[in-house]
Amino acid sequence: MNQINIKYYKTKIGELILGSFDGRLCLLDYRYRRMRVTVDNRIKKGLGADFVEKNDEVLSKVRAQLDEYLNGDRTSFDIPVLMVGTDFQKSVWEALMKIPYGKTASYLDIAKFINKEKAVRAVANANGANSMSLIIPCHRIIGSNGELVGYGGGVPVKKRLLKFEQNNSYLSDNEKYSFIGSKNIKYDGVFFTAVKTTGIYCKPSCSARKPNRENVIFYDTKNDATENGYRPCKACKP
Repeated sequence: MNQINIKYYKTKIGELILGSFDGRLCLLDYRYRRMRVTVDNRIKKGLGADFVEKNDEVLSKVRAQLDEYLNGDRTSFDIPVLMVGTDFQKSVWEALMKIPYGKTASYLDIAKFINKEKAVRAVANANGANSMSLIIPCHRIIGSNGELVGYGGGVPVKKRLLKFEQNNSYLSDNEKYSFIGSKNIKYDGVFFTAVKTTGIYCKPSCSARKPNRENVIFYDTKNDATENGYRPCKACKP
């Protein structure tokens, strides 16, 4: 029988259960959430595997990146993931991963993004079935009226995460400029740098030559940069 390596990990937002299969993360969730058994059984059945408490390279890397995220030193994760679910669920989870750090979206926003505008309830159900919290950031989903909606780790934790990200993501344009070329990935995904003279946009951590300040424009999303006529950098592949 195949096995899913799992480890329990206590953090400042609660105890988490981490799981990896075949070198990829398949589980990062709150140990005592509702739906714990339902989510675990779906993963076991989908992978034809059982849980075995054992550490591995992926789980060690996840713990290190979780610590960096919760300390405010990381805004995006660099972990290979394995989504276990239906094609529809996967489309929702992939859309969730496109919500930038410090930003929020509604179920309706996600439904429109995947071209299923009338499937808001199904989107909400897929959001609730997410087994990789933080990496697939379902905590960034709010109600269309701006109110917080349910979360596997509890609404107080969700509120705390959103406030933490928003407070950690605000930078002046001059502060943003100071990060260009530093190879610091902390703000990758939080903002993008576009260069007027080249027509290219990059991640803040891009190692390309640092442009002059007067030639740089900052955008919150890749779509904003693209819509304004900029193309992605071939070096950093934002």
